Amino acid sequence: MTRIKRITAQGFKSFAHRIEIPFEDDFNCILGPNGSGKSNIGDALCFVLGRLSAKSMRAEKAANMIFNGGKDRKPASQGMVEIAFDNEKNRHHHEYLLLVKSQK
Repeated sequence: MTRIKRITAQGFKSFAHRIEIPFEDDFNCILGPNGSGKSNIGDALCFVLGRLSAKSMRAEKAANMIFNGGKDRKPASQGMVEIAFDNEKNRHHHEYLLLVKSQK
């Protein structure tokens, strides 16, 4: 089974600044209070893997997936999500130990 090592996002939905979420070997859980961006992590995963419908990622239009600013933050000019897959067991038949896919 392919394993996700980390997800990185910047300017995507509620993630104004660059965030990196590592996924460890055993069990991983995303938790936090209401409004903290938990669902946006799932949306980021769908986005980077190629889901094209903004509505399926809880956005009325594609522009709503880019951070829109806040009290102390300016809107982002673009959104980026990156996913890194573990390839230490060479399941993807590449010489690289880590495979990274990025979407803007």
